[in-house]
Amino acid sequence: MDFGELCSEELEKLTGGHFLNGDLYFSLEDIKILPKITENLNCIDDLVISPFHLTEGSTMEAYWCILSIKIVDAVQDKNIVLLNETGKSTLAEIEEQYIKLWDNTYYEILKDDLSGLIKSLKRYISFMENLEVSLRKEYDMPDKKWQGIYYQIY
Repeated sequence: MDFGELCSEELEKLTGGHFLNGDLYFSLEDIKILPKITENLNCIDDLVISPFHLTEGSTMEAYWCILSIKIVDAVQDKNIVLLNETGKSTLAEIEEQYIKLWDNTYYEILKDDLSGLIKSLKRYISFMENLEVSLRKEYDMPDKKWQGIYYQIY
């Protein structure tokens, strides 16, 4: 079982999760328990958390808000990685909102840095707490019953 599945399984045991449209999702309140679970598991591996806006009969991934934690031998400068990902040559070519988004959703953590992994999770959770309100507005679909913003762990 990979790390994301293990975290998801442990979180489901504690919160029950939310089964919607046949898939297991977690609320942000559920996700807030993940740093403690990670600490208790005392293991570290790549982790992805993807937010979804769910409405009656509709699932939309907020792909720009996906948390990506990569476990590496050597951490690269985040700005260099961002420039490589975007194909830009300077940060001045990238809008500030995208730099902030990148800074809160992309992390490289050294192999044995459990505290770095936990810190990254907490930072992402805090970021998403502030962002969820705008995500709700952005995805407002008055013709559909809104179910909420939920997360899947990979």
